[in-house]
Amino acid sequence: MARSHDPTLTEAAVRVDPRDSREYAGCQEASPLYDICHHPERFSKVLYHDQELLVLDDANAKSPDHVILMPRDTSIKEIACLRTEHLPLLYRFRGMAQAEIDRVMRIDPGKIPMFRVGFHTIPSLFPLHCHVLDCSLSTEKMFHARHWKVTFSNMFIALDRVIEEVKRTGRMTVDADGYRHDWVTRPIRCPVDIKQLARHWRQHVDEWKSTKSLALNVTPARHWEPTYPVILTTRKHSGFLGLVGGNELDNLRDEFPGLEVYSYYTDEWSHIPKYVLDKVTIYLSTTELPPAEYALPQLEWIQLASSGLDLLTRHPYNHRPGLRVTSRTGSGSEAIAEWVLMNAMFLSRRMPRALQHQARREWAPAGLTSYRTLGQLSVGIVGFGSIGQQVAERFLALGAKGVAAVNPKGLPPSLAAAGTKKGSRLGEIAVLRAGVKEALREFLGQQDVLVLAAPLRPETRGLIGGAELAALPRGAIVLNVSRGPLLDEHLGSGHLAGAAIGVADQEPLDVTSPLWDLPNLIITPHISAFHDKYNQNMLSIFEHNLQAHLEHKPITAMWNVAQLPVPSDPLPPPSLKSNLVPRRTTNVVYAVRERPDGDGNDGGSSSGRN
Repeated sequence: MARSHDPTLTEAAVRVDPRDSREYAGCQEASPLYDICHHPERFSKVLYHDQELLVLDDANAKSPDHVILMPRDTSIKEIACLRTEHLPLLYRFRGMAQAEIDRVMRIDPGKIPMFRVGFHTIPSLFPLHCHVLDCSLSTEKMFHARHWKVTFSNMFIALDRVIEEVKRTGRMTVDADGYRHDWVTRPIRCPVDIKQLARHWRQHVDEWKSTKSLALNVTPARHWEPTYPVILTTRKHSGFLGLVGGNELDNLRDEFPGLEVYSYYTDEWSHIPKYVLDKVTIYLSTTELPPAEYALPQLEWIQLASSGLDLLTRHPYNHRPGLRVTSRTGSGSEAIAEWVLMNAMFLSRRMPRALQHQARREWAPAGLTSYRTLGQLSVGIVGFGSIGQQVAERFLALGAKGVAAVNPKGLPPSLAAAGTKKGSRLGEIAVLRAGVKEALREFLGQQDVLVLAAPLRPETRGLIGGAELAALPRGAIVLNVSRGPLLDEHLGSGHLAGAAIGVADQEPLDVTSPLWDLPNLIITPHISAFHDKYNQNMLSIFEHNLQAHLEHKPITAMWNVAQLPVPSDPLPPPSLKSNLVPRRTTNVVYAVRERPDGDGNDGGSSSGRN
């Protein structure tokens, strides 16, 4: 006895075209897919099944690499039946589809695929089934002879688009009249001769590509080529930086349907399939760039998860024609400025000594009372970009005696419109251009607190050495939130009251480094920028830039664009030391020690000197 059912879009459509009535009229409930869904264990072509879905190898496929994903719930007949409650099923479809694509490419890493994942708007058979197939024309079988089978036509709808529609409206709406019109007016059968079929298919697909992918009344200037933005992101196992998967990746896919996003760990480059590397167009960096041996031939744009560009200085991508590079400048600037302010006050109040007393259970106020308030301190900032400006705003707001800034020779002036933001006091600050060391030392001689916020460039490496620290007033405080190499070594005079470094020349800082033993030095492991909204801020920058990239806007529409090539240092001479011999970290501060109580005279030699 035939199963009773409501009329469907498919049945209504096929009845208007008697040419195919022999195969389809009223026969949907006799579909063999029902038996497969009800008894998957009986069919050798079922690759996987559980209580919710199954994966079927289509033996007579349009493509030799073709599987069908089906729900076990056969009451879902077609995409027009989909509602909000079916979203978990659709998400599983997406995950299983990607797993199938990965499986196929592991078998043949050298192929150039064009996978399509989606549904026929008017299916040939019930119940609901999702196709995962390679449309790369690598097969002589070509495509099935019906237009609604062609995955570039409007008879095929991508899975991501279905998910987007159901999330947005709560259901999948199908324009039955529009599809029915196409059904009636277009030929359903193609010529059976394979050469005629190939010509016919290409002719109609080219038409659909040209007309369905461009705005109305726009004629393509060149032959249409499908573009599939493919994003690759890598992350460390700690997972604290960059897109870490889960909701962040799902949100990105939902915001930009059609994207392919691949996420790996930074130690998994050798395991990334070649087909992924060959088609990546966008690389979202976390703490590294792709190793030099991985060329990523289709790469168009790199979004750095750092504000510094020193990753690029000795990388082939630094000289790659046409490559766009953007950074995350601004996503952590406020947090860095708070780190600077916290440590400046912590050191000026001699809190390291107070903590030493606490560890010894000593109630010892002597030496903790003679400090200077912020109103007595002059603050100098080296590098006046996003971070430097946020630092200046906070010191000004808390009543610092004075705030000044300097941009070292070779660095561009700040692009920010200082003082134009409502409530901003940045317009009060004159940004000096220190063209020679003497001018920089004159500037340093007036600063009680020195903040290093300049990028690492050839002209800033070793910028603050022994002579520069000696130029600071005795008892000054140094705070480095830029890069470790800006501070040079052999600085053991004990001239500073204290310092805090959020970076090191070599990270992680070696356990043998003498920096660990300096009593008035605060060390944090390159975390000054991170806060609970860091990834969200970085993703906002990336999404803005991604929108501009997808719309083919000029590079000026993107935020935080780097000017390539980034200047690099000359290569250092090869080291004669064995790699097995422990060595001290180079380019570090050895000038930090406690000031003696009272008059501030030197109380002895520095414990940090080599």
